[in-house]
Amino acid sequence: MTKKEKIVFTCLLTFLLLPNIIGTFVATDLLTFGQRILYLITSVCIYALGLCIFKRRTFFYVFSAWFLLSAIEIVHLIINQATTSMLFIFTCIKSEKGEFLELLSTYWPVVILFFILWGIYYYLNHRFIKNEYIAPHKWRMSALITIVSFFVVSIIMLGLRPKFRNMFNFRERDERTAAWVGCEKACPVNMVLGFYHIVSLALEIQRQEKALSDFRFGTEIINQKSQITNPPIVLLLVGETSRYDHWQLNGYERPTSPCLMARRDQLISFDSVFTVGNLTTVCVPYLLSRATPDNPRLYYHETSVVDAFHEGGYRTAWIADQSFNNEFLMRIANGCDYAKYVTDNGQGDFIDSVLLDPLHHVLNDQKANQMIVLHSLGCHFKYSERYPDSFQQYTPDMKGINIREMIRQVDEDAEGFARLKPENMAIYKNLKTILVNSYDNAITYTDYFIDQVIRELEATGRPAVLVYVGDHGENLLDDDRNMFLHGTYSGSKYEYHVPLFVWASDSYIKLHQSKWSAMQDNTSKCFSTMTLFHSLLDLGDLQYSQIDSTLLFTQPTLVSQPVIYGFDANMVRIPLPVK
Repeated sequence: MTKKEKIVFTCLLTFLLLPNIIGTFVATDLLTFGQRILYLITSVCIYALGLCIFKRRTFFYVFSAWFLLSAIEIVHLIINQATTSMLFIFTCIKSEKGEFLELLSTYWPVVILFFILWGIYYYLNHRFIKNEYIAPHKWRMSALITIVSFFVVSIIMLGLRPKFRNMFNFRERDERTAAWVGCEKACPVNMVLGFYHIVSLALEIQRQEKALSDFRFGTEIINQKSQITNPPIVLLLVGETSRYDHWQLNGYERPTSPCLMARRDQLISFDSVFTVGNLTTVCVPYLLSRATPDNPRLYYHETSVVDAFHEGGYRTAWIADQSFNNEFLMRIANGCDYAKYVTDNGQGDFIDSVLLDPLHHVLNDQKANQMIVLHSLGCHFKYSERYPDSFQQYTPDMKGINIREMIRQVDEDAEGFARLKPENMAIYKNLKTILVNSYDNAITYTDYFIDQVIRELEATGRPAVLVYVGDHGENLLDDDRNMFLHGTYSGSKYEYHVPLFVWASDSYIKLHQSKWSAMQDNTSKCFSTMTLFHSLLDLGDLQYSQIDSTLLFTQPTLVSQPVIYGFDANMVRIPLPVK
């Protein structure tokens, strides 16, 4: 190549690599130095592979087709300081025309600059780059074998990652493959993989919908005439990682739920409710279906409680800031009249308040019975990311602290924290204080968020009922087992004992005094979250032929269970630790 062609070649290649170069330094989802290195190596190998196969000018023409992907990646990096996620791609595909135009109008300088650079790119390639190979055949084949070997190793290492991470996900032995995550985040690999997964997910949802197309619960509204004049609202708020005993509402010594305490006259909290599992992917399908540990696959053969509401004449909505890519939940959302997965806009804290605007939008429909599901991030680790700085009520907390390094300092060799070295006891106690403070701050913010949801319901002036339930709890180094997080294989009562409380508007209570009284009488009974399917329908005045009256916490017929069965992290049926 001549000197001029080398300069142009370098400029064009740099332009192709621009999103990857930006991502190497900007992307906050590249958590380690190893991830950033492998991200950059993968980026270079992608284009080096093309140069091994194509002649130089042809290479630049072919790879110009990825310009659109590069533009999306750069915009995502600017907005979110992270590589493009599958959820962002899904949102772009599913977004309304107005939302897409709003995005373009906000970042119009980037769009204009992109097209200018694109034109310059084509001119320089056509004018200065010769259509010749970059190197002799022998060198290109050697490079090709090396690059392909790298990609094969990357695929193998990524395939070795654990499907589920439990409480030891910070320890070095679980991070052996962590650096390789950088490979699948490199543009355009992340974009292609994201689109592939979305298409695969859509096909799977389509398959499930086809299989369930003829299924009906046969739900019917009981008081149809009164609901036409004053349509009710039933709202299910699924709280992530919420344990029963850290709510002031349930006797916790710290004032973690001041907003709800002020609403005690309209609130009923149940004392002994246990979830079916200790992972979200396990718990939530059992919340929303009739599946049980004795019939665990039932939710693949029946529709959900949300579908049952829709079948009974309710307009349904699914609003979430998590659990995207769960095929069961996305199938439910896909069948709703309104569905919204809220993404991180990179404009500060990504907390559950992002659900309030779409909720307000849904509640503007004043003429229909409504069933709404809010699936929140709640108190999921990292706890300090679940609340704004203004909610740092308990300190020291995790904000500004490298908690991963702190955990490693406790005992590098111990399995969890079960065998602590005496010299690390002081660090351990400090760690526990920080974790509990951060978790309690997250609970306090959740209390505030729930209060904001209630205010939205009150503003409608309609009969409304809200059910809040934790999908599962959390370990916070509570006892001599020193268990942390959730999804542990042995399980603990702190993971399975969850809060469940019901708020209702004055007009709803007036219309359903017998149900309200029954719930007050049932607060001390022991039952599982598998009652939600039947009880939610009863709260919405829906009946169907197979309703189980012993599973209605809204009725005196609720049966207190001496033994409740659920699953451990291996999906083995076990009696839950209810005592």
